[in-house]
Amino acid sequence: MTETLIFLIAMLLISLFLGVPVSTALGFTALAAIMAFMGSLHLTRFGIIAFTQGTSLNQMVAPLFIVMAEFLARGGMADDIYALLSRLMRRLRGGLALSTTLACTVFAALCGSSPATAAAIGRISISQMTSRGYRPDFAVGTVAAGGTLGIMIPPSLTFVLYGIITETSIAKLLMAGLLPGLMLSAMFCISIIIRVRLNPRIVTDDPPEKTGNAGERDSDGDSLRKGISAAVPAFALIFLVLGTMYTGLATPTEAAGFGAVGALLIVSLQRRLNARIFKETLLASARTSCMILFMIIMGFCLSYVISYLGIAQQLATFIIGSGLNRWSVMIMLFVLWFIMGCLMDPGSMVILTVPFIYPALIGMGFDAIWLGVVSTLCVEIGMITPPVGLNLFILRSISDVPMGMIIKGALPYVGVLITGLTILCVFPQIALFLPSMM
Repeated sequence: MTETLIFLIAMLLISLFLGVPVSTALGFTALAAIMAFMGSLHLTRFGIIAFTQGTSLNQMVAPLFIVMAEFLARGGMADDIYALLSRLMRRLRGGLALSTTLACTVFAALCGSSPATAAAIGRISISQMTSRGYRPDFAVGTVAAGGTLGIMIPPSLTFVLYGIITETSIAKLLMAGLLPGLMLSAMFCISIIIRVRLNPRIVTDDPPEKTGNAGERDSDGDSLRKGISAAVPAFALIFLVLGTMYTGLATPTEAAGFGAVGALLIVSLQRRLNARIFKETLLASARTSCMILFMIIMGFCLSYVISYLGIAQQLATFIIGSGLNRWSVMIMLFVLWFIMGCLMDPGSMVILTVPFIYPALIGMGFDAIWLGVVSTLCVEIGMITPPVGLNLFILRSISDVPMGMIIKGALPYVGVLITGLTILCVFPQIALFLPSMM
């Protein structure tokens, strides 16, 4: 087991350091292991896996959610949500930061992607906050943290991938992320309120009526009604997608289909759909979906190799028989996930690690759904952990804020996320309550 495990890890690391896509690294490692340890006859398994996964209805979940997110993002839904929430909270000190966090929470329920959430809300909110006197590091850090909710609050593409890899109920995984996601959003808001009270200088010119455009000064209610009418369809779509899954009226694939059609209808009825947006949406969705499908196929090929060689089972036996406390093993895994979350996207992290460690963790008594939630939260932490958190670079690309200031703004929220992870470890029912009621 030791030689084959070292071989697989070495092949993976060499491939990743060469800069090839993660899916290519997975496929190359599986191919090398087959030729080295199993024989060329096993190469036929690649074709079987590709056909099985490529024709599975489960693979329709991610593309349909991606289509939904693309239509809403390109149709300006993030602008509507942020405009409404900022208007509702404009009388609060730090209200723009609070509305940014809540806008990230709502858009996460429409998007399923952390970088997309951070980019969509960040393009609108960072300039609004800095123009109103918010300290740039505080403004950008708030968006970076809020963006991480995109992979926790359903529909989360990370949960879909985890469910496919582990053969866990995707519907239960998606619902398991709802309460933890809302809890983290509330913790972000509480931390903002506390920081503004302790250090009012970070929002020096925040009082809402002091300056701004005509829309910000308008208090006659007409502007608010327009904002509500523009944003309400997004909230209705969220309830449609999550409600049909929770009640069992629709499978995850059917709910994703409702979401995609609903998003198309919303942008069409609001007269925001044109030929360019339609074409860009379908092309972007196809690119992302093909990348995810190819990654899944290659991940299953590597999982087949790991299973055939008995690596996962032997690793599970070794860990369970090592005498280590199961929480000691979990903490070491948390650290690994933090690091990997800094270096790669959530889907890649799941596909690279889960086939190796999942049997051992299940054997130690951890719940499969809870594991999906905490692994996703670990990646959230990695995505805003300097120096290589993915969300940090996303925000650097869409703003003029220096990287050092972005890192400074994100660090306090790392502590908030670690606190949230601790709470989920102590009270796992936060993640398991909704799935248990389905």
